[in-house]
Amino acid sequence: MVFGAFIDVPLIVGGFVVMSVYRKQLTQKILGIRGRIPLLGMYLLLSVPLIIFEEDIDCMPGWCGQVLIPPTLPFIIIEVFALGMLALRLRAKSPLRVTLLFSVFGVFWEIFLGGLKGAPLVIVALLAPYVMVGYGFVSLLPLCVLLEDRDVLPSGLPIPVAEPVEVPRSP
Repeated sequence: MVFGAFIDVPLIVGGFVVMSVYRKQLTQKILGIRGRIPLLGMYLLLSVPLIIFEEDIDCMPGWCGQVLIPPTLPFIIIEVFALGMLALRLRAKSPLRVTLLFSVFGVFWEIFLGGLKGAPLVIVALLAPYVMVGYGFVSLLPLCVLLEDRDVLPSGLPIPVAEPVEVPRSP
């Protein structure tokens, strides 16, 4: 941790709470400035600063405070890219559910391959909720943009919904 648990944990947890509460407004603002950037490109572009911020706070001792861009960035980008492709392929409707599943995946990833590998069960149980929030922090807003924008025409206008029209009957 960079600043200590009393600053780092509220930064990630508070950021995640703000993102989840204001996700619809943030999504609309981001989609409003998207321009001609492809949807998947916007999704990944939005993920990068969130990943850098989260990884710089939850940095590993080997590079903590030594680098601005974490060496784990390419691997997490691949995970986020796979998550986005799966969400699109499976036609996910709820970014919250996809984020929850990604967070659970993240806990198992950290237990078997990451920072919690070999940690005592008590430590894993204490840190698992924070790890889930970290993975949610990285994925929630980009997923909201990715899944919300499927229902928007290339012009940026919402898809029109046809209203039923009554046809007069001839007597």
